[in-house]
Amino acid sequence: MASTLRQLCAVSTLLLGSSVVSGHEADNKTVAATIDSEVPVTSLATGGSCTNSQWTEAYCPERCSMWGDAAVVQCLAKQGDQCGMRMEATWKMGLGTHGMTIKAAPGPGVVTTYYVSDNGGLYEKSCTKPWVELDFEIMGNQVGGHSRIWTNMLRSTCEEHWQWITVPFDVAQDYHTYAFQITESSVSFLVDGVNYRTINTSPYADVKGSALANNFQEFISVWGKSSADPGEGIPAFREAMGVLDNNHNAFPITAGFKRSSSSSPSPAPTPQPAPTPAPTPSPTPAPGGSCSGGVALWGNCLDRHCCQSGTCYAKDSHYAQCRPSCEPGIHWDEPKEYRTSW
Repeated sequence: MASTLRQLCAVSTLLLGSSVVSGHEADNKTVAATIDSEVPVTSLATGGSCTNSQWTEAYCPERCSMWGDAAVVQCLAKQGDQCGMRMEATWKMGLGTHGMTIKAAPGPGVVTTYYVSDNGGLYEKSCTKPWVELDFEIMGNQVGGHSRIWTNMLRSTCEEHWQWITVPFDVAQDYHTYAFQITESSVSFLVDGVNYRTINTSPYADVKGSALANNFQEFISVWGKSSADPGEGIPAFREAMGVLDNNHNAFPITAGFKRSSSSSPSPAPTPQPAPTPAPTPSPTPAPGGSCSGGVALWGNCLDRHCCQSGTCYAKDSHYAQCRPSCEPGIHWDEPKEYRTSW
């Protein structure tokens, strides 16, 4: 997901000119030693050095510097317009396995992302222009001994297929590799080579079309939101993300990206045809549809079968929910006592 940081950073640069970079440099010299005991104080002071032949900085280049083989990105303060930046690959890709090795930024209100998109990396908030995007959204508010990671496939006009995955380690303590494995009929989400989620994309011509046409572009970013900033994403995302106001880590906080593990700019080879998977029944929408006086999104629609927006999906004879979409199977973000198959 792309945030509005690009606009905010551009406004700051316009107002402050070269003092933006020099101001960050002065701050970095006094605090960089707290970022990583192995990183010299001056290593993050110059900024603007993360562009190479395969990657370019989309905005706020002064917040990224190379340390060894890692591009280290800073979230400078507890304000959205002071947190993070974005980089984008200089080539397009499609079928194949595409990955990034990441050490995530910690704490509430900050998100470290690796995603591919056929829309220039932008989130189409108007929901009028169709696009396809695959996301790893690593929220600092969800790190720990067992970290939760938000995975998503967006398609059409704001149709989201999101699901939490849980990995057995702290994603902010060390580097781990996150990868999309894209075939003609599926997208899998891999972490350190382990498949945590697979989506059958056979019903989605737009997803398959972008993959076959090599229309995807890779993006990596760090972004954040405070309580004073407008929210980003659906309610479940905003609630899980938290706000920078509650982030008690010493600032600046950082994330690292080892881009050498990412895709090659050459076209991915066409894989051998995979066996056709057995069809998985989708959750059945409950009778009824959208209505102006219906249940709000994410509410229980078992009795009314009528939603203000989205569709009323029946999980079983005891529960139904208004949702924008619903993947079959167990949803690991649900409380353990309710974790049965949709």
